[in-house]
Amino acid sequence: MPFNIAIVGAGLAGPALALELLRFPEITTRIYELRPEGYEQGQHISLAPNALRVLRNLGVYEKLTAIGNSYEELHLRNSIGGYIATFHNGHKRDYGFAAMRIHRRHVQRVLCEEAIARGVQIIHGMKLVKVTERSRDKGVELLFGNGQTESADMVVGTDGLHSAVRQYVQPGADSIYAHMLGVTGFLSKKDLYNQGDGIELPSHFIGRNGFLAVMPSDLSGNEIGFFSTMEFPEEKSREEWNALFHDKNKIRTILTERFGMEQDWAQLIESIGKTAPDETLCTWPFYVAPPLSSWSSASNRALILGDAAHAMIPTGGLGASLALEDTECLALALSSIIGKGFTDKRLGRVLDAWEAHRKVRLKLIQDFTDRNRRMRQPGGSPIAQVIKEWVLWAALRFVPSGRIAGPIYSYDTTDFKNILSTLDL
Repeated sequence: MPFNIAIVGAGLAGPALALELLRFPEITTRIYELRPEGYEQGQHISLAPNALRVLRNLGVYEKLTAIGNSYEELHLRNSIGGYIATFHNGHKRDYGFAAMRIHRRHVQRVLCEEAIARGVQIIHGMKLVKVTERSRDKGVELLFGNGQTESADMVVGTDGLHSAVRQYVQPGADSIYAHMLGVTGFLSKKDLYNQGDGIELPSHFIGRNGFLAVMPSDLSGNEIGFFSTMEFPEEKSREEWNALFHDKNKIRTILTERFGMEQDWAQLIESIGKTAPDETLCTWPFYVAPPLSSWSSASNRALILGDAAHAMIPTGGLGASLALEDTECLALALSSIIGKGFTDKRLGRVLDAWEAHRKVRLKLIQDFTDRNRRMRQPGGSPIAQVIKEWVLWAALRFVPSGRIAGPIYSYDTTDFKNILSTLDL
């Protein structure tokens, strides 16, 4: 009998994991998704070379390159547009891939369409309310909000920041507010002030009172996405966050009060907050996953990955990349015991190795993310801001991009395969 895995969540990691496991006919999957079919809320995301390598292996890379904006150089500028430095977010020669900026809904759609085309069933409108482990035959039973129950040999939670599966793996492990807010939107290139005022994009602008990124986000470069990450001490209720999300006037006020010429921002930046269409403006409070003693249950029949296990603030632009790596490595871990039997002992050994390996990667990317958060924080006084800009110039002038991000962007699964080969299974 095939080993059946129930995947909860059809964002990015869910269909990616199903596609990874299709390589192994001894394992079958089915995806259960809370939201209705066609749900497309989200924002533009960055896909670094390590993510694109996974997507290439899944057979969807070419489809995404026909949608998103591929780039290698990311420019760092001060608030008036003055050049500070250039950082390679991707590099075909060094990493095999450029980076990509693309709307999350396109990545999700392409992954889900590919999974469905290859026989994976995705069932929508399924709110997981309870996980029960069956001691008799070593499996799990899932109860959904509509009263439907489903059985599987294992459940994998790819259900994001407010994961229902995480509540089973570690009850009470709620996400933690990071006291930060993201403000995003997009507009047409023709609506940029003076067609971009001669400033090469993509660029990150850093000023003494904030940060704003301006990045082409489609193949033609005509859709210009922007985002700001800012400290936001006040935590709100879910209803209050939802109200802010829909209050486009309030969001525009946040942008125009922070990024105006009177605060020493370039007219290009000021105009973005004034002219971006209402329907594109969004806010996103940043929550992070709580510290977890383990990403799997005691029996290893329930586990979590991606944001469900290790959501972090998005200042490193690597959350999606990390989740896709998780899926690739988990598929390798499970495939290593095909033919030997999916016993508790073997599952425990490969999943322990998987989690330990992924936590090393998590630490590396978390450090990178924290450095970026500090870089984006307001500089304070004009003198402090000038000093900060010179420090950034020196750091990026004399330390190659590859030394900073190479270990992140050049990742593949070779090391993990070697780890698996040493296990006594």
